[in-house]
This record gives sequence, structure tokens and C-alpha cells, in this order.
Amino acid sequence: MRKLTRKKWKDPGIVMVIILSIISLIVWIWWPTDTFVGGISLAGWAMFVCFFIWLALTVAYVVWMERLEKKEME
Repeated sequence: MRKLTRKKWKDPGIVMVIILSIISLIVWIWWPTDTFVGGISLAGWAMFVCFFIWLALTVAYVVWMERLEKKEME
């Protein structure tokens, strides 16, 4: 198996997987708490907010990949 080089660590896919894993870890650690806001658990609110974070990350990933492909074409 190849070692991850510095260039590989800057790959958009690896960066996005790390960010999504951290967000998921935070939600799963928080899940058992019984804190409610507006009748909804804070974990539920966190999942709702994470939808928009994931949407923004997806847009960032697509733009990032397009720029990298454009640089490779030049």
C-alpha cells in the first residue's frame, strides 16, 4: 500500500471525508443527551444544521475539483 504523500493529504476527497467524519463524530457523541430546544433534541437540531454544512461542503468540493481539473488541463 502506498504512503500518503503531502499532495494526497490535500486531495479534496480526503479533506471532505475527514471533515464529514468529524461532524458525524460530534453528533454521535452528543446523541444521548436529553437537552431539548423547541421540543426537539439538540442532536436533532445538529443533524438539521449539518444538512446545510454538508450542502456547502459538496459545493466546495465540486468547485475545488473543477479548479484542479482546470489546472491539469493547462
